[in-house]
Amino acid sequence: MFRLLYESTPAEFRSAYGTAESVERLSAATKRSVFAALGETAAVGKVSETFVRLQRVIPMVGNSFKPFFTGRFEVRDGVTVLAGRFGMLMWAKVFMTFWFGLMGLFAVGVLLGGLKGPQATLFMWQPFLMLGAGVALVWVGKWFARNDVAWLSGVIEAALGAPGSAAPFTGHALSKTDSDAVPATLKVAALFLTASGAMALVAGFAGPHSWPSMERSADVPAPLLLGNWNFVYAIVVIALALGIWRRRPWAWWGGFWLLGLSVCVSFFAMPPMRGGPPMAFKVIFAVMSCVVVGVWGRWWYAQRRHFLWS
Repeated sequence: MFRLLYESTPAEFRSAYGTAESVERLSAATKRSVFAALGETAAVGKVSETFVRLQRVIPMVGNSFKPFFTGRFEVRDGVTVLAGRFGMLMWAKVFMTFWFGLMGLFAVGVLLGGLKGPQATLFMWQPFLMLGAGVALVWVGKWFARNDVAWLSGVIEAALGAPGSAAPFTGHALSKTDSDAVPATLKVAALFLTASGAMALVAGFAGPHSWPSMERSADVPAPLLLGNWNFVYAIVVIALALGIWRRRPWAWWGGFWLLGLSVCVSFFAMPPMRGGPPMAFKVIFAVMSCVVVGVWGRWWYAQRRHFLWS
């Protein structure tokens, strides 16, 4: 348990440059905000002479238990060295320590309570199940981030010009040995659209009677009702999913059309709903939809490099 939460790995990176130039080169190789890494995997964090903290940011993926590099630049015998450690953030350690401590006290209280009966037996298992769930959560998070230390080390070594260093693969291009492979990001997008189209087909066959809030009222024009638009949407998104899987340029443009239409639907489909929310809420929802679509649009723009333009 101690190693799961508090284990850290010391690391040092020798620089081929002076301190000021090392800071400048590492700053140029990394980004300052996670919002700047929405389109591609990048090393993100703060870089200064007295404090360096970097993390690997994968677009649209969050992991509170991934390793961060924390350190500072030092000069030893005339050589600039970036010294620090890889480990989880302090707030994650504090939160999980509180969680395990609370569940441990809960378990002790249950064991000493002398509860009896079938319901008491079930109640006694709860703290141990929650302890196990906490351990599994941390372990899964660290497993998904198992390559982050090597990846961040590659970024730092490449920036500081360490002998024999090489920049890690960041997804800027497809592998030359497997140029026909479909990138994982496009696979996920295609599968998501296919699932969305399948759900639209189910909703179309089920009919509007399955969704009372979408039933027509007297003051709702017929064109605004769903009707057969479920089938139209299903055909469009499934075709778009196929184009994305085959990496066709028109599918890349189609992704922007789909994002734009989603904002329009969110804004224009809400007022006709019977018993809907007040107008102020609808406006706020529309604005937030634009923000979300803007974030996804930036990410989708970065996927342009995966499509077959020639």
